[in-house]
Amino acid sequence: MIWGDLEHWGEEKHAYHPALQKAIQYLIETDLDNAEVGTYPIQGDDMYAMVQAPVTVIRAERKSEHHAKYIDVQYLIGGGEELQIVGRQSRGNRSVENELESKDYELYDEVAGENEITLTPGMFVVYFPNDLHRPVCGRLGGIKLKKVVIKINKSLLGL
Repeated sequence: MIWGDLEHWGEEKHAYHPALQKAIQYLIETDLDNAEVGTYPIQGDDMYAMVQAPVTVIRAERKSEHHAKYIDVQYLIGGGEELQIVGRQSRGNRSVENELESKDYELYDEVAGENEITLTPGMFVVYFPNDLHRPVCGRLGGIKLKKVVIKINKSLLGL
């Protein structure tokens, strides 16, 4: 998992794989404030952006998830989001829904060792396969967000 901010992108971008650089550059070059909710191709099925407008819920109302095929770059355009994260999947966590083969996600109710990070507009987080994350949470819930999730096929990074 990587946690970053576009404010420091110029100083840090050289540490990122070219596929991640392409995704972040998309965030910089696209008028996301005015983008409609929907899916936008970047590199066919291997990299695409999903503009979303979800409403936060309290942690107990959201399941943790991970993916097998795609890396997520989640970028916050508006609102405030409190993410519950675990850097790596543990064998001790028990899945409640496994759709990895058909929809590239697996869900969990309780996850050991979760940490909370807060995203404010301009910040992003990169989740690699098996990084558990509980997105779109807030202490009270009910906060409208605008965010972009860029899906990157892990094969673009040689994974």
